[in-house]
Amino acid sequence: MIRVFSYNHRHFHAQTYEKMLRARAVVFSDRLNWDVNVVDGKEEDEYDREYNPLYFVAERPDGSHATSMRIIPTTGPTMLRDKFHSFFPDCPDIYSPTIWESTRYCATLRPGEIHYTGELARTLCQTCLENGITHLTGIFFRPMLRIYERAGWPPEPIMSAQLDGKMITLATFDVSQARLDEINKKFALAA
Repeated sequence: MIRVFSYNHRHFHAQTYEKMLRARAVVFSDRLNWDVNVVDGKEEDEYDREYNPLYFVAERPDGSHATSMRIIPTTGPTMLRDKFHSFFPDCPDIYSPTIWESTRYCATLRPGEIHYTGELARTLCQTCLENGITHLTGIFFRPMLRIYERAGWPPEPIMSAQLDGKMITLATFDVSQARLDEINKKFALAA
């Protein structure tokens, strides 16, 4: 099941929100050793608390977290503009009401659960399409490219840089009916 809700409406999805924050703490702090703020076993930042992002959370039938992501409009503060711009010095400022930034992709998948990624991608693309969002931007480490491609949503790289000795890529993801059809096709194959 996919749950879609904003930060301002998280109280309607309190357990889902808490499980997502706990999963983010495990993935980003414990596994990846990112410099993130974890309080009481939960990773929540200013982009959550201050900018009312939209969350997409895939849950297993038992209600546990499988994968999640958040998006925020590029017309306000973004992680690219505030935190990562120095890694991409020649990058133009990406600013448009039809382009949103995707961040905090978090997967706690078990073997054989790639379908949750497809389900998340399908719901994300459909929601964006229905709301006039034409592109998403994102910054990711190279191994994520394979995950996006397997979900039927390969990114268009803008530029790459080094972060702690690893390659990070800034890219856009197109939102279109053709893209949604490709995601649905990949999702059907993974099911």
